[in-house]
Amino acid sequence: MAIRTVVGFLLITLLSACGWHLRGVTPLPAEYQVLYLNSQASNSINQQLTLQLEFNGVLLTERAADAPASLSVSAAKIERRTLSVSSSGEVAEYELNGQLQATLTRSGEDSSIPLEVSARRILTNDVNNATGTATASAQLHKELERELVRKLLLRLQALGNAGAAQ
Repeated sequence: MAIRTVVGFLLITLLSACGWHLRGVTPLPAEYQVLYLNSQASNSINQQLTLQLEFNGVLLTERAADAPASLSVSAAKIERRTLSVSSSGEVAEYELNGQLQATLTRSGEDSSIPLEVSARRILTNDVNNATGTATASAQLHKELERELVRKLLLRLQALGNAGAAQ
């Protein structure tokens, strides 16, 4: 019985020491636990960002004056670029490039920190299955938005870690 307890304790210690955490959890620093969010992004990005911030324990305030930090998010830019063309002259592959810009302002500071994240996805265009290609394109668009939100949260986490190291 004692050996099982020791092995269990060692396993828990090992997992916590290696930085393991639940998927989707991005622990943000204490200075961002109360945040004002001002976003000009699409409804789906705003919803994902709000849900992810709340999931990570952030309290979102109604007014900027009530929060020690403010995050202003610009509208996401998602562009579609042709990668290759088939021998019949039809587009064979697209590349979706997404870019999300935000600015973090801490109360009591005159300067703000610009944040910029980007992501990309590649879509193969099946000319014989237009409905399937449209569905795949919509799915990749959603995945791209989720990736942009995830990267923005990671950037916020890194800012807090950099501030703690100084």
